[in-house]
Amino acid sequence: MLKLSDARNFGRTLTGLALIVGPLLYLLGQIVSPDVDDDNKVKELANVAAHKGSYLTGALLFFVGALVTIGSMIGVIHLFRSRRVSLGQVAATLVLVGNTAIVGFYAFSTVEYEMVNQSGLDRTEMAKLLDKADGSASGAAFFVLFLVGIVLGLLLLALAMWRRKVAPPWAAAAIVLTAVVGFLGNSKALGIASFALLLVGFGGLALRVLGMSDEEWDAPRDAAPPAPPPAPATTPTATPAA
Repeated sequence: MLKLSDARNFGRTLTGLALIVGPLLYLLGQIVSPDVDDDNKVKELANVAAHKGSYLTGALLFFVGALVTIGSMIGVIHLFRSRRVSLGQVAATLVLVGNTAIVGFYAFSTVEYEMVNQSGLDRTEMAKLLDKADGSASGAAFFVLFLVGIVLGLLLLALAMWRRKVAPPWAAAAIVLTAVVGFLGNSKALGIASFALLLVGFGGLALRVLGMSDEEWDAPRDAAPPAPPPAPATTPTATPAA
């Protein structure tokens, strides 16, 4: 239960719930979204026009899923805190940044949607614009951000989870498979498989977070050991005279 009056409980519970809800929204978005991609952009726009409702719904689910996942990674950064910047914190930051790229992809989806939703537009010309935009250097930053943030970030997060033992080993393995399947596959079926694996991996981490006490969540990790107390002063004793 989220307790607004208790910052520790609120942060821990919200992190755990967000780790479940974010991947679940991604999975639902992938299931709902029609497979519209086509090398022929005229056909792609025709596919979008034929499934406008589900296309926009899927894009919205991805948009909200990205925002929720960004929130969950803020909590994961807290989870992996230590005296120095930890691998888990770096990984969670990369995943957070990668999800901002997914937020940006929503803008591309709405543009493509409006290309077929607005009347009076020449669809052939819109298809030419879409084709040029897909291969433009100006949009490369989004894809680099996505690859580094999502693929590398998830692999490092899985490694950090395994090293720190903050979740079961199967959760870390599921996150590794998420990164691999997501990188290699570009089909609807592989996308569903990737997000299902992400739900399993993040779900394992979420169970660990939700199972913590508020004191454990907020306790310092890898704290420096306390300095030993000073040795008691000894007073020299006089040797009795013979």
